[in-house]
Amino acid sequence: MAISDRLERLTDLILVLLDTKQPLTLEAICRAVPGYPNDANNRRQAFERDKRLLRDEGIPVVTEKVGGSDQPGYRIDRDAFYVRDLGLTDDEQSALNLAVAAVDLGDLGSQGALLKIGTGGIRAGAPIASLSPTPALVPLFAGLRSNSDVAIVYRGEKRHVVVGSLSFRGGHWYLSGWDRTRDAPRTYRVDRIEGEVEVVDSSPPGDPRRRELVEALTLNTTRSDGRLWPRDDEPREELVVRVDQIEAARVCDDVGEAAVVEYGEDGSVLIKLEFPSFALLRSWVLELLDHARVVGPRTTLERYIEWLKSIVDSRRPSLDAPVELPLGNDLADRKRVRSTDNQTPRDQTPVDHEPSESATENTAAKVQPLDSKHRLRRLLAIVAWLARVRESTVEELSERFGISEEELVRELELAACCGIPPYSPDALMEIVVSNGSIQAFLPEELSRPRRLTPGEGFALAAAARTILAVSGADDSGALKSALSKLESALGDRQKLVVDLDHPRLLEDVRGLVDPPSRAQIEYYAVSSDEVTTRVVDAIRVISVEGHWYLDAFCHRANGLRRFRVDRIRTVRKDRPLKEPPTAAALTLERSFVPDPEDVEVDLVVDDAASWIIDSVPVNDVVRGDDGETHVSLSVGSVYWLERLLLRLGPGARVVAPPELAGVASSAAARLLSYYAE
Repeated sequence: MAISDRLERLTDLILVLLDTKQPLTLEAICRAVPGYPNDANNRRQAFERDKRLLRDEGIPVVTEKVGGSDQPGYRIDRDAFYVRDLGLTDDEQSALNLAVAAVDLGDLGSQGALLKIGTGGIRAGAPIASLSPTPALVPLFAGLRSNSDVAIVYRGEKRHVVVGSLSFRGGHWYLSGWDRTRDAPRTYRVDRIEGEVEVVDSSPPGDPRRRELVEALTLNTTRSDGRLWPRDDEPREELVVRVDQIEAARVCDDVGEAAVVEYGEDGSVLIKLEFPSFALLRSWVLELLDHARVVGPRTTLERYIEWLKSIVDSRRPSLDAPVELPLGNDLADRKRVRSTDNQTPRDQTPVDHEPSESATENTAAKVQPLDSKHRLRRLLAIVAWLARVRESTVEELSERFGISEEELVRELELAACCGIPPYSPDALMEIVVSNGSIQAFLPEELSRPRRLTPGEGFALAAAARTILAVSGADDSGALKSALSKLESALGDRQKLVVDLDHPRLLEDVRGLVDPPSRAQIEYYAVSSDEVTTRVVDAIRVISVEGHWYLDAFCHRANGLRRFRVDRIRTVRKDRPLKEPPTAAALTLERSFVPDPEDVEVDLVVDDAASWIIDSVPVNDVVRGDDGETHVSLSVGSVYWLERLLLRLGPGARVVAPPELAGVASSAAARLLSYYAE
């Protein structure tokens, strides 16, 4: 029996391995499942590819010994293949669907997860939040679900960690737990974990020592003053700093009212904070550049001044003559792109205009058909749905699973040819399509929801947590109850936390979107270090990597722009728009894309400054034998470059273009002038 579609072979393989009571050898599988090559080597390779695909999809193909044979046998663990019915109501299903549609988590399988648990397809729509998942999150979540420890490498050292929680704050994911290696609570930034995460079953769930360690975790999701940084038990660095009127409101939103010592008559604010290290303290102050003055304690002020002096001294020759910079400081009207990763976001993000009709047609022509993995995921979901409802229509099923009616009929015809040996009519899946109606006579067992992979479970839980973190969300509604049922099945014990910031003017800005309105905003742009007044036509408000942005048509720039809400100083609503700009042209930038007008800057950094490689989007990295590293990156703002070089300190120097060699020393000398007696 020749089979041209791998999907048919995979479907038969699943049905055969589910049906068998005893593990089947490869030879037995190939006799039972048509479509494998005749050549033994090719047959083995094809089966290994199929087995790997099924396991990647969360289908538990187990390997066991076969009595009387030296060959391994295979079957699907039925108990691990299915999960108990979550018992979601229609409202809870809809709420979970909307949450997944509204949160962009990359390719973690949230759509497949919805299909597995029987909630159907996702309705397309523009997301209102975008988080940045890293590869390490999935195994960390697996450890959280299974109550297992994890082994990680952090800053070159192997750590053995009892997982306490996973939390998203300020644009980054954090792992909080008890470090068995150091016998102390610790918090790790997930994107800085090196290599692969290993889930370690070193202690059973009932291990009293493990329970004791988990209960001892006091750091879970707090920040040093209740808002900013995760706690640990190391000594703290104290900082008293005055922030000027330009950045005062935003900083107060970040640190919380508890950190405010006094409000100045000029609009400035005096802040008192604690940091886990002086390096973090220094970096936080330097991000504010001219808008912050360190007041105390004296030892902190002295160390901060010494840092600035070390930068000036290391570049002393460059101060002999004025520095001619090739970059303009007024970037307000320049075409910009934004970094949403670890670099400070550029505050005005141009968005391509809506594609022309011909461009849309060309794009559609290039769309590739789904691969076997995605088709299998969808087909299993369709079969499970049909096994549950028994009858449907082609139109209803097409809409539910986001598939054309023609393609749906083809997939159902393929499914009707799948079954178990001897593939007689009574051994095949009985699906009848006639005159637009569908009837299915399938085993009730196929209607059971399938177990989620760690990635799928994480995607669903994170999406729901994100929407519930949006201010104004109903904390006792359908989504909360759906999440409670989901967490009960996943076993993550409510230790997955998503915290979105809430800028002072967020609700005012949201009020510009429904209905879409024209408004006047006063806006501070970090890239140009200036405050300007803009007339904007609002389109949508979206959270990207932990920060809220307003997407709008800016009349000053005569184009679509993205404004960071915490940098909007005032909002004055004008009137609703009769013809609001379309949101179809808006996209989510997930990484930094250099602007054609940006300048490529070449740096040489030592080991102490090598953190730039992991924290800032770079174009090229060349490591030298002398311990120094050459780094090139695209720069579109002098102010951003100043911040970066001041944070890097004397361990970095600009080698090209030569006109920029004095940027760091000039900026450090300028900041030092504020502390001259």
